[in-house]
Amino acid sequence: MTRLPPRLVPDGPDADDPPAAQGVVTRAYGDTLSLLDQVIALEADGISGLETLFAEVIDGRDGLMLPGFGAPGLPAPEVARLDHEIRRRIDVLVARGRNDGSVVSTIRTTDVVVLLSLLAQGLPEYPGYEAAATAIALRFVESVATGVRPPLSAC
Repeated sequence: MTRLPPRLVPDGPDADDPPAAQGVVTRAYGDTLSLLDQVIALEADGISGLETLFAEVIDGRDGLMLPGFGAPGLPAPEVARLDHEIRRRIDVLVARGRNDGSVVSTIRTTDVVVLLSLLAQGLPEYPGYEAAATAIALRFVESVATGVRPPLSAC
């Protein structure tokens, strides 16, 4: 059985048993989809939406589930469906940025998904992780933004 990412492990000796794992993973997917819906609802330009999304994922990574983690306790078709829903919502933000001209046309949803997944996993043994993750997110945002933008101070 695939183990839960350490940051999602609930307390207790049965944390990796299918019912506990399924509940944690289901809640984490729900929280991730809810976060994406909130960012989309802001109706900000595409680059601002991505910037907000990166900041929120870094801040809330302990309770989020993004593609690439695996999902113990859930059947593979359900994981595929939920991962697709996440990608679909991220595609809304990417498409918004392409349409409003705030991001380069070469940005792909996959680029954003992979970076979000890596940022959400975290490095629990690295005390400077939050600052490093924020710096990486800022570099990504700066690299896909079009036009003149003020320097980004934080995600």
